[in-house]
Amino acid sequence: MNINSAKEKVDKWSDILIHILNGETYTNKEENIQIPLLESSEPDEIVPGVLENLTVKITKRKDEDKFLIVPSEKDLEQMLDEQIKISWSLAKNYCEQFVRKIKDNHEVVIHFNRRSGFCRGNSLGLALTINFIEELLKFYNPTYIVQAQNGLAISGGLNKQGKVLPVGDEIVKLKTELVFFSTVEQLVIPKHNEFAAREKLDELKLKYSERILKITAVEDLEDLLNRRNIVGIKKINPIVRTAKFARRNVFAVLMILLLTSLFTALLTVDLDDNPSYVTLDGKKAYIKNKNGKTLFNFPFLTNKFDVDNPVSISSFFKIVDIDFDGDNEIIYVADKLNENTKSWKIPSIECVDKDFNAIWSYSFADTVYSEREILLPPYDFRLIDTATINGRNVMLFRVNNRQSFSTAISGIELSSGLRIKNTFWGSGHTLSEIKRDINNDGQEDIVAAGIDNGFEDAVVWGIELNKLDGYRPTTREYQIKGFKEADLIFYFRIPKQDVDKYLGLRSPSIWYYSLNFREYDKSLSFEMFTIKNPGTQTISDFIKTYVITIDSNLTVSDVVVISSFRVFRDSLVAQGKLNPPYTDTKENKEIIKNSVLYWKNGKWVKREEWEK
Repeated sequence: MNINSAKEKVDKWSDILIHILNGETYTNKEENIQIPLLESSEPDEIVPGVLENLTVKITKRKDEDKFLIVPSEKDLEQMLDEQIKISWSLAKNYCEQFVRKIKDNHEVVIHFNRRSGFCRGNSLGLALTINFIEELLKFYNPTYIVQAQNGLAISGGLNKQGKVLPVGDEIVKLKTELVFFSTVEQLVIPKHNEFAAREKLDELKLKYSERILKITAVEDLEDLLNRRNIVGIKKINPIVRTAKFARRNVFAVLMILLLTSLFTALLTVDLDDNPSYVTLDGKKAYIKNKNGKTLFNFPFLTNKFDVDNPVSISSFFKIVDIDFDGDNEIIYVADKLNENTKSWKIPSIECVDKDFNAIWSYSFADTVYSEREILLPPYDFRLIDTATINGRNVMLFRVNNRQSFSTAISGIELSSGLRIKNTFWGSGHTLSEIKRDINNDGQEDIVAAGIDNGFEDAVVWGIELNKLDGYRPTTREYQIKGFKEADLIFYFRIPKQDVDKYLGLRSPSIWYYSLNFREYDKSLSFEMFTIKNPGTQTISDFIKTYVITIDSNLTVSDVVVISSFRVFRDSLVAQGKLNPPYTDTKENKEIIKNSVLYWKNGKWVKREEWEK
């Protein structure tokens, strides 16, 4: 290539990049999955590299599986060997739902089309698995094929169970930066690294605010394959499929022609009527089968936050086989607004079968008491997860009093819709909850976070499922009467920080659905937020402040500052409205960590006493 042609190429790419950074859509989207790779610079520094993509070719073998990497490098093969085998096994297992019989042995050629940068560990596992699935289905020519969407980049490894393994936060930031300056429109990353990626994206968008790049965080392979904005599942035209088969199986063509008329109708109709997942558009809920076909829909009013948030959707809908007969049922939080009368209904949890026939309905109508007031229904529902409590299969749920401060966590028996005996009460709304084993006893627990109206602090706590009863300690005025004090695994208070006091807020708050459990180090994390303009309290006035980490010893171990909040608070410090230190400093983080209070032996203690 001469200098002039090279210059033309650079100028053309520069033009494209400018348009992309200005928010325009690039029509010639990359069809292959892009894999962000990094490079080493001196001395031992990792910097953004290039976007790589793969070509996979599959043929049959008579003996064992054989994997060939092109270009071949010994070091590269050693790093990829285990992940290739894991990805191959996961891909074959997935394809078995489409292919009647997959041969035992294959030769698989993996071609790195650009081969620049380097692959660290297993970070291309997700992309490799999707490539394997695509090529296996092309090779075996079933009714359906799987195809990654165009304009897509993926980073993240997989373990044998299909769980997405995290990469380092600094690594994911570099990869986000690399993708930002490309034609990619969507970056898929491990759920664990979502905060780091979004933080980097926010930083980059300070300069290029119009750049359109969506970050999608996934927890496992099933999560990724169920997202139609990442992976599409479509039926092959029977004529195309037959022609492809004919080229490979000349002697079977006559038989296929005889049977085509019989099977064409079946091939062109999706007969799967088993609910698999739910999507929302703000006005309706769409119940879909595993192939993405809408089985039915019904009115379900939601805001944009819920439509765009898979965790939020999961708190409204659960697809569960309640009687283990192979047909899934839908359990959902009933729409609170009657579309015909425009009047508010009492919230309820509904269970319907795959034909939308009612099975059971439950409304939370408890009245409880405190010194301050009588706490009457109605309550707003959120679904948590299924669990087994005292041998009963239940759907765990939490409720927040719509007019006052009481909150509760309980469960409904899946088969009957009857509520279990035990209920855990709190004085201040619950905002995020997950089911995980946090005390390493082999039994899953509930971890939740929210507000305590008595202490006027943010609170986080954990409780064993078989001890889900009683009340969460609070001040005497707000204590729920008539119950025993709950036996908690842990209970923390996060008091107001200087910004909250400056803004005149009653309490700090925890971001909705932000609780996260990291399996590899058994740590918990959640996001705090404040309200810039407390008088309005619209979502645009909310500003995330810190990510708090609780380590496996159940101690607050780390505080990460959100970039946008750093700018907001530092400006107040610079103006003399708040005292130093500045926000993203060790001194400020220690102030926050040292302010946390721990419930121990019936009293609140500081970290030093908690760790004894």
